[in-house]
Amino acid sequence: MEMAAALIGGIGLFVLGMGMMTGALKELAGEFIKDWMNRIAGGTGRAIFSGALITAIIQSSTAVTLLTIGFVSAGLLPFRQSIGVIMGANIGSTSTGWLVSLIGFKVDLLAWALPIVGFGVLAQVALKKRLSAYGTALAGFGLLFLGVGVLQTGMADLQEAVSFEGLTNPFLLIAIGTVMTIIMQSSSVAVATTLTALFSGVIGFEQAVYLVIGQNIGTTLTAVLAAIGAGTAAKRAGLTHVLFNLGTAILAVLLAPLLIGATRIVSTALFGTFDAAVGIAIFHTLFNVLGVLAFTAVLPWFVRLLEWLVPDKGDPLLHHLDARSVGIPEVALEAAHRTIQLILSDLFGLARAMLAGGEADEARIARLHDAAMQVRTFLAKIETMSPEVFNRHVQILHTLDHIDRLLQVLSEPAAKAADQLHPGLAERWLPLLESAEKRIRDDKQLPGLITELGDASAAMADHRKVRRDEYFMRAAKSGAELDLVLKKVEALLWYDGVLYHFWRAVARLGE
Repeated sequence: MEMAAALIGGIGLFVLGMGMMTGALKELAGEFIKDWMNRIAGGTGRAIFSGALITAIIQSSTAVTLLTIGFVSAGLLPFRQSIGVIMGANIGSTSTGWLVSLIGFKVDLLAWALPIVGFGVLAQVALKKRLSAYGTALAGFGLLFLGVGVLQTGMADLQEAVSFEGLTNPFLLIAIGTVMTIIMQSSSVAVATTLTALFSGVIGFEQAVYLVIGQNIGTTLTAVLAAIGAGTAAKRAGLTHVLFNLGTAILAVLLAPLLIGATRIVSTALFGTFDAAVGIAIFHTLFNVLGVLAFTAVLPWFVRLLEWLVPDKGDPLLHHLDARSVGIPEVALEAAHRTIQLILSDLFGLARAMLAGGEADEARIARLHDAAMQVRTFLAKIETMSPEVFNRHVQILHTLDHIDRLLQVLSEPAAKAADQLHPGLAERWLPLLESAEKRIRDDKQLPGLITELGDASAAMADHRKVRRDEYFMRAAKSGAELDLVLKKVEALLWYDGVLYHFWRAVARLGE
């Protein structure tokens, strides 16, 4: 009974500590992660390095995979680059094994863990809200090693009670490792449990090797669950994680004798003798690096395979909106921003077609109106916001309001004959609308576009004032022209409204 309590309690403490530490580190590194993701544009190597670094910082490959899926959905990260980040996250996930094997088994964990937890909790209470995350991370770190210490006690009893010498089937061990990760919901916890069992003599080195391979596979379940019901980009990113981990596991099994031999050589070279616990960290790193090298070599074909397996579906206007990203407000707002850019691009195209003599496409207008409503619904799910996020949220809502007004203006009866009543105005503004349709999707071109639209709106307002007075003076002289004058004035107001709301929508989006 005491053995079971120690095993369950140790795993529970480790899971609790890992959750606290990962959550706090993710919060502290939030802006860093977003900025780093935005900079990943220099090739696959940089993406792999970024995935490994971020995973090592927040100590969770699952969290990085979910973040990556959110970034891809939001349009912050190109799909091809996300593959590199996911592959790098697998390398970064080996940091937990190194941490536990190099520190966890070399010091008196119970003597150090409790004071660390105490200092962490005190810091969490004493520090301000933003800084309290440092205390949470420290307390989580202490709980993590307290869990390892308790787990060691349970494993020592388990060694005396049960023998695992007959458990040598590699595929059964891989299956057990996979189930361990699924149950514990963390490959880091599963690897730490395996290392503790190995250090305590419950299992042998080769048994631990195959358990770790299975634990690498088990992490894919979270990615699968995250991709269910998500957009195309998120599904592709989730499938990337599954195929990469499965492929890496197959390579590790096929080359296991060579990798085990290499592990022994590296461990002996580093420490003068073979250390089994550190050997697992080395083996874990070696087979993940091998997987990255193998998949990088066939990356163009791998990308095409993923695009074939998961083709584009659904409304392309909404593919950035993934409900899972609302947990990171900055990412959620970026997703809304990019969705609005697509809506505005379509709106510019619709207005351009109408100025060229086409009629208002009611189905297209309804689709754009629905897309704007979907963005509002998406934004309403954001719960916690910093002042910066709040201000940007307000600006986006202003943009959506101008989009609604644009849709109303484009639906007005005056739109039907505006190009015929003022053909010169149609010719004047068509090039700007055509240019804006493409430039609105590029954030770097927003400032210039805002200036051009502002100038156009001001010019149109001046033109409308002058021409409106002229038309009313003409009507006063000849009542027979009153009907035509009113139509011309309504058409002027239509042009004025279109340019004004385009300008204000883009200006609010760019603030």
